[in-house]
Amino acid sequence: MALKITQQDNTVTLEGTLNTKTVNNFKIHFGFILNAFKNVTLSIDKVTTIEPCAMQILKAMYVNGVVNQQMFFVEGNRSEEIYEAFQYPQVA
Repeated sequence: MALKITQQDNTVTLEGTLNTKTVNNFKIHFGFILNAFKNVTLSIDKVTTIEPCAMQILKAMYVNGVVNQQMFFVEGNRSEEIYEAFQYPQVA
């Protein structure tokens, strides 16, 4: 299933699968949104699968956001799994 990205103000909703085929488009699109808003909420309620490569990209984006003071928050059914992966990032 393709990844559908919708945005309303500073909330971005993902629907579909985050995998090697979809993660690069997501990264580029989400980067533009992060540049436009100081804080962004990423809703993953409608994401069916997050592959390990996508999790690594999300973690790298989070670390980059912390360094550049462009924060994003993740909400949804699997957000706890993502935050556990973010727990001890190397930010320096």
